[in-house]
Amino acid sequence: MLLEIKPYSVCPMITPTTITNYNRTEAELEEFLMFAILVAGKGAEQQAKKLDAFLKTAKTLGLPSDTTPFDFLEYIDKGFWLWNIMKLHKLGQYNRIGHAFKEILKFKGKLKKVTIEQLESISGIGSKTARFFILHSRPDAKVAVLDTHILKYLRDMGHNVPKATPAKNKYKAIEDIFISIADGLKMSIADLDLQVWKNYAKKA
Repeated sequence: MLLEIKPYSVCPMITPTTITNYNRTEAELEEFLMFAILVAGKGAEQQAKKLDAFLKTAKTLGLPSDTTPFDFLEYIDKGFWLWNIMKLHKLGQYNRIGHAFKEILKFKGKLKKVTIEQLESISGIGSKTARFFILHSRPDAKVAVLDTHILKYLRDMGHNVPKATPAKNKYKAIEDIFISIADGLKMSIADLDLQVWKNYAKKA
């Protein structure tokens, strides 16, 4: 089926440069979790645009204007269109993302309280993705997103850390280093995370 994409979304498009928002609605949290899954290992701005277009497909399918991102996922999953619409928008990594999109539906209405452990139980969500969602959604989060930019920053600071996101059993020790740096700078972890991302993304 050929779909014509028209302007439509119950949520504003994710803006990577201002990613922290502690006042997201449940629908906005749904979109943000989908973005967290989609953006892993990819360019943030491009993936934000792809997700926005993906969600706007709801209009083409005739769904109500108050359809939330998870409502849309449920609808296209039941109709067996999920993979086709993902491919239409070239989301990539279809098995990982598709399975994750299906599994996160069990958190509908619970995203303000979902835990890192619950998120990590989803196939396709690792330590970094789970913490990315929590860190930029909750003001009291004491977690670090160990992506390539953060790890490069830590190496530049003289710490012996890997170039790629560490395995779960090694994650916390490195996470604690970044958290202690933020505390020493009297910055929130989210603010330091975003500052490092902006600085190191320019150098990439």
